Amino acid sequence: MVNFRGRILNSFIIFASGIFLLLSFAIANLSIGAMEREQFDSYAKQLQFVSKAIEPGNTDLQVTLNRYEGSTDGEISYITQDGEIAATTFEKPPFTEQERFTPSENVEKIERDGRVDFVLTLSPGQSPSDYLVISAEEKTLTNEVRRYWIPVLLTILLSYALLIAVTFRLTGKLVKPVDDAMRVAKELARGNFKARTHEYQLKETGQLNHSLNVLARNLEQITELREAEQERMSTVIENMDSGLLLIDSKGYINLMNRAYRTLFEIDSENWKEALYHEVMPNEDVIELVDETFLTETTVKKQVTLSIGIDRKHFHLTCVPILGQKDKIKGIVLVFHDITELKNLEQMRKDFVANVSHELRTPVTSLKGFAETLLDGAMESKELREKFLTIIWKESDRLQNLIQDLLEFTKMEQSNFQLNWQTINLETIVNDVVTLLEPRAEQKDIEVLVEIEGDLKIEGDSARMKQIMINLLNNALSYTPNSGNVLIKGKVVDEKIQLEVKDTGIGITEDEIPRVFERFYRVDKARSRNSGGTGLGLAIVKHLVEAHKGSVKVTSQKEVGTTFTLTFFKTRQD
Repeated sequence: MVNFRGRILNSFIIFASGIFLLLSFAIANLSIGAMEREQFDSYAKQLQFVSKAIEPGNTDLQVTLNRYEGSTDGEISYITQDGEIAATTFEKPPFTEQERFTPSENVEKIERDGRVDFVLTLSPGQSPSDYLVISAEEKTLTNEVRRYWIPVLLTILLSYALLIAVTFRLTGKLVKPVDDAMRVAKELARGNFKARTHEYQLKETGQLNHSLNVLARNLEQITELREAEQERMSTVIENMDSGLLLIDSKGYINLMNRAYRTLFEIDSENWKEALYHEVMPNEDVIELVDETFLTETTVKKQVTLSIGIDRKHFHLTCVPILGQKDKIKGIVLVFHDITELKNLEQMRKDFVANVSHELRTPVTSLKGFAETLLDGAMESKELREKFLTIIWKESDRLQNLIQDLLEFTKMEQSNFQLNWQTINLETIVNDVVTLLEPRAEQKDIEVLVEIEGDLKIEGDSARMKQIMINLLNNALSYTPNSGNVLIKGKVVDEKIQLEVKDTGIGITEDEIPRVFERFYRVDKARSRNSGGTGLGLAIVKHLVEAHKGSVKVTSQKEVGTTFTLTFFKTRQD
């Protein structure tokens, strides 16, 4: 495609060439005419000059003509009024004696085959008259004209070449800035805002290109700001914890963030340009969007949705996007997951209820037996000892419960810290077994210890002992008489693994995820009779996680339960 400069240049050259050709044709005609007139005047002057040397009655005409032959540009002939050739410088005259010329007051030019005669009438007022003739070959005259015409032609050609050169120069100087401006404008239209043009010195085009560069810089800055804002907005939307949907005024989904896709397990791209009621997870959500479209006001609602096998709670906020004249342009729907808050709220309620229940039982026992003693049972030594023993046990149980509650509360605080040091788990296990050996002997339970390798780690000795006491106590509580408990310790993949395996009542598969909940008991009657508070395994889980370790449970009903703890050898930040 021819650029702007090429089009202007072609048009200008065609126009200038046409004008120049017309001028050249006119100049050529004028030049040739002037040359021919000049040539005619030259021959006329030569005839006049020779005629003055010829006196009337001169009989020696041949000598005179021969004398002036070198001063003329052709052959000279003297022809009488009778048509006779009185004298000539021709060796063989080209015309006959019978040829007659017509008298004229001016020099006449007569063209014949291959020659041109210039005739001067010697007696213009008389008829007939003598004539003086200079004859020249037509070829000679033409060559003379050509000799004069060649410089004119060269001048015309040089002028034309100069005109073309100036045209190229001017169009290059005037049109190149426009070409550059058009090129930059096209790049800007394609979105390339880094394109720039050279700023020329010419006033008009320089201002044009300068303004275009300013526009390009402004567009680049605006685009960079818009892209940065869009990137920041996209980053915020994609990384926000709440699910977000953007629905246009026609009900099509334009945007779905990563949190929403993760919440509702959406992997494909089928949601793009889909209607909202085709992808909404619940009728309550659809009704919420419909209400927002109808009322054009912000609507909030809490809903419970089933996602896979889980049920999650969401706080939904549906906000209309209003344009000019309050015309709705779309809707932003935010899914804020409040499942954890709901669970915490329920856990608080359960905790209060469980604490109240656990405290009420020993307090009721204490109050009841104290009233019985005051009503007269104190007089009986046997009853007094029995009731005081029960009061002592219930007080001990109440103390243990309060101590565990305080301990658990302390562990949940943000400033809870471990006393890190190098400890040997083998020593801790042996100390705990020795400590609880009397209780094991009461139920005739055999406690076995198997240690393989070096079990030294970095941890808190007191807290690790607390973990082992709670696990072994738990195993002894739920293991029937004459059972056994096995404690194994070994090194696995640069980690330390401890197992506490019993032959107790076991745990069903449904109950396994709940064994670490506060106050949860697999067998409530047995654990309460054994003096358990229901917080032991919850404390174990917190302390293990504080050491950056992990705990898992495997169990089989009426076969036994195994608690497996895994710790790093070195402290993990």
